[in-house]
Amino acid sequence: MLIEKLIFNNFRNLKNIDFIPDNNFNILYGKNAQGKTNILESIYILANLKGFRSSKNEEFIKHEENTCLLNGFILSNKVSRNISIEISKQVKIVKVDNKKPVSASDFFGYLRPVLFSPEEVLLVKGSPTGRRSLIDRAVFHSSPFFISKVLEYNRYLKQRNKFLKSGIKKIDNDPWTEGLVTAGTRLRLERKKYLNRILPLFKEVFSQITDGAETADILYPLTHESESVLKEQFHQELFRLAEKEIMFGQTLAGPHRDDFTFQINGRSVRQYGSQGQQRSFILAFKTAQIMDLESILGEPPVLLLDDMAGELDIYRQKFFFDFLKKQKGQVFITTTDIQALLKGGIKNGRFFRIDQGDIEEIVANEELQ
Repeated sequence: MLIEKLIFNNFRNLKNIDFIPDNNFNILYGKNAQGKTNILESIYILANLKGFRSSKNEEFIKHEENTCLLNGFILSNKVSRNISIEISKQVKIVKVDNKKPVSASDFFGYLRPVLFSPEEVLLVKGSPTGRRSLIDRAVFHSSPFFISKVLEYNRYLKQRNKFLKSGIKKIDNDPWTEGLVTAGTRLRLERKKYLNRILPLFKEVFSQITDGAETADILYPLTHESESVLKEQFHQELFRLAEKEIMFGQTLAGPHRDDFTFQINGRSVRQYGSQGQQRSFILAFKTAQIMDLESILGEPPVLLLDDMAGELDIYRQKFFFDFLKKQKGQVFITTTDIQALLKGGIKNGRFFRIDQGDIEEIVANEELQ
């Protein structure tokens, strides 16, 4: 999977430019607030239709402009695609090869970047919403059809919540519960299937990072993997919470309320994990995700590493740099400290200085010293 060219028009502070990245490492460096992360976010939007820092359209558009345009030329399994997204304050207009996609499956899957950002380390100790998002994004990238299951569940959830807010005194003849339970059970099973596949990789990588001194695990509260049993358990959850649901006017059980338990040495990372353990946990998860995606796609995914050098200590940097150098895929790295990357052996690629939204390639080695 390869990004051959990116075109920016009025996107955040980036100058209107055609950006042709290297097939391997692309080092984007400069001071803070110059536009380095904007480049990563543009790639993320081309893959996911939303940013990783903001979901508001107006925040993507350069000041005093009404629209912005992102254009990406993607090569995946030797097939070229052109993905364009025109963003106004009200709507996003999406095209693949100059045609509007008919369904989600016609858009998602052509580009599947793996993101490592400082914000993701905070998800380990944050709210259940963050941990769900971390897992669900990984499931989605491995199987873009997962989004259809999420959308189906959310439709039933919205209708059922509307029903609960209508002033009912008893949940009887509810037309939405059965659909909610069926869609929710399938969504839960997709999460479980993904974890079953990735956990052996994750545990092995974590052991390597900690030199075998610690173990890690991810627990998901499913006691069965039978769809019929899980549906019955979901019904029982809703039955037990029926009075509270009427009181609060919302559905209080289901995949949208689930939490994942991240553990190190059998103890909750959220409650007991140090900052270093949190970083090791996310680093191991992302590394395992990269390995899993490569096995599925038959080629490495695009990697987006936002200020990774500043987020990891020297030991973890060395582990990940060694891993990246063995990879053959395309990597975009933002940094304010170019020397940390050079000392880590990240040299085979192209270096770009980002200054007030302008992108300047640096060729001469002496300019990097």
